[in-house]
This record gives sequence, structure tokens and C-alpha cells, in this order.
Amino acid sequence: MDYYIKIREVQVPVSEEIYKAYCRGERKERYFRESDQRHKVLFYDALDTEELNGSEMFWDPSAESVEAVAEKDWFLERLRESLKELSDGERELLGRLYVYQDSLRAVARSSGIPVTTLQARHQTILKKLRKKLKK
Repeated sequence: MDYYIKIREVQVPVSEEIYKAYCRGERKERYFRESDQRHKVLFYDALDTEELNGSEMFWDPSAESVEAVAEKDWFLERLRESLKELSDGERELLGRLYVYQDSLRAVARSSGIPVTTLQARHQTILKKLRKKLKK
């Protein structure tokens, strides 16, 4: 008996062993497809077309827009540049307050500078950054 498998619409002669292995694989694929249909499972790649990836058909309302991401990246780059223009002491104070989340009182205790002085410096630094970012 001759055994053939279809490859790109062409009947290709094969040995009995290859034919049986091919049929087992084909049957397994059909079993999984039928199981997916029974359980109403749909994969995004089943919706793929030449022009569109199937997963692109679904919009995620919680995802941030490309414009928002680009604007945020642009703003962060400007902020980095503005921070480079501050003095070491000003950057250190902002780092203690915002990165390490120390309170003004904790910074005042460790540095020996009065809280009111640190508050004034903090406000001055923020005004300076605002001014640079508005340019």
C-alpha cells in the first residue's frame, strides 16, 4: 500500500511510519481545536489577517495612550535637565524629601538647620524648577 501526505496541495509519497506519525499529529491538532470550540476558547491569532494582528483588535481602556507616554517621557527628560542645573545642596534636599521620603523635621535634625529655613529653601527650589520647566 502506498502512503501520501498533502503538502501545499501536492501529494507526497511517504513511508508508513511517517504517514502514521503525521496522522497522529494531525488528529491531536484536531482534538485540541474541537476542545477549544467546545469550551468556547478563542485565541487572538485566530483573528489575524494580512493587515492586522488579531490582538490589536482589542482596545485596553486602562492602558496609557501613546501621546500620554510620549508627553510624560518628554517632561521627565526636561525635569532631569533642570535638576542638573541645581546645586548639590538643593539636589540633596530634594533627594532627602522625595526619594528617601524624609520629613523636613528629620532633615532639620540631621543637618542642624532650622525647619523654617528648610521650608523656605524647599519652596525656593520648587519655584526655580517650575520656572525652568515653563521655558
